[in-house]
Amino acid sequence: MASKITTASAVLLLLSSLLLVTSQDIIFPEWAIDDDGCRTPDRGVGTCIPVHDCKHVVDFIEKSPKPLSAEDLKRLQSYQCGFSGKTIKVCCPKKAIVRPDTTSKPDLVDNRIQDTPPDVTNHRNLGLLSKACGSLGTEDRITNGNTTGLFEFPWMVLLSYQTGSGLDFRCGGTLINDRYVLTAAHCITELKFPLRGVRLGEHDFSTEQDCETSLDGDTVCSPPYQDMGIEKVIPHPLYNRTALQNDIGLLRLARAAKTDQDNIKPICLPYTKETREVKVDKYLVTGWGQTEKKTRSTALLKVFVDAMNYEECQEVYKNLTITRRQICAGGKASRDSCTGDSGGPIQTAGSLDFDAKYIQYGVVSFGPKNCGQSGLPGVYTSVAHYLHWILDNITS
Repeated sequence: MASKITTASAVLLLLSSLLLVTSQDIIFPEWAIDDDGCRTPDRGVGTCIPVHDCKHVVDFIEKSPKPLSAEDLKRLQSYQCGFSGKTIKVCCPKKAIVRPDTTSKPDLVDNRIQDTPPDVTNHRNLGLLSKACGSLGTEDRITNGNTTGLFEFPWMVLLSYQTGSGLDFRCGGTLINDRYVLTAAHCITELKFPLRGVRLGEHDFSTEQDCETSLDGDTVCSPPYQDMGIEKVIPHPLYNRTALQNDIGLLRLARAAKTDQDNIKPICLPYTKETREVKVDKYLVTGWGQTEKKTRSTALLKVFVDAMNYEECQEVYKNLTITRRQICAGGKASRDSCTGDSGGPIQTAGSLDFDAKYIQYGVVSFGPKNCGQSGLPGVYTSVAHYLHWILDNITS
């Protein structure tokens, strides 16, 4: 007896055909996200399996009005995570796919997130940002290539997660005062593994104490790192996993960090007119991310990346919307942020309050899964555009 082709099966065949036709032209969010694991468009955790084996995708198709609308097809396409031969694979969610309620009130809009950075010089919380920030330090220690010096970037933070094999550092961040860490929203929301805490003052997490030799031959060792609990997790309320927008967040530490140590200091933010309007051609990325050897670095690394203009970046990511609230940089072979760098900074040395400082201009958001490819830049959330939100959400 011949098998009966159901409506769902027919639509699945159509969907597979559409995905195959367009797969060379579409940059799917899962390809672009800079973290591990299969993620659904709403930032949930799923399993990458053949489309026909995913019950929730099949159910969504069966319950949808026929023919499928362009919105439904686009939504289904956003679940794609790869291929098995010629079979489409989707990131199958653990829960049913819910169609957005179009009758509900529209999303909240923060009118202060504009295409030009806001003026925050009179913000009530501006004084909560440390003036003793972004120290350039001294250059009396031996560094090589992309290796960093022991106290070169004391604002760098590691985020720790509880995995099946124990605690693991999977994202980065920066200390902006003694109670707050700036990071990416995708590092702190709808996580595959629970966020457990942060580590300050680390340089090489493969050693218990970090030491190096100065140019005059003396051995210098760092004070102990600080493992801190988290009092409050604050992702941006308009963070959009599918559109990859507003990817910024804050962590309030459970207690004040000891910033009197040489290895723990805050970084500066671009809160002055001069810093928010300056044109930056080259940024410095720091992190413990994947290297060109495809392994995570245990020691803090740095790399310079060239800024890419907005129009060129939008052409590269033509199936995403790149806004002026994002920064594109990189796109040169072997010079990029990578997996594990998410939430960390792009920064540059500049003048702030008549002093030379390191200033953070961006937060590592997303980029090509295979990092360091020529012509494929990383995308960073522009800190200057979110200063109102940052200042609104920090307290003493």
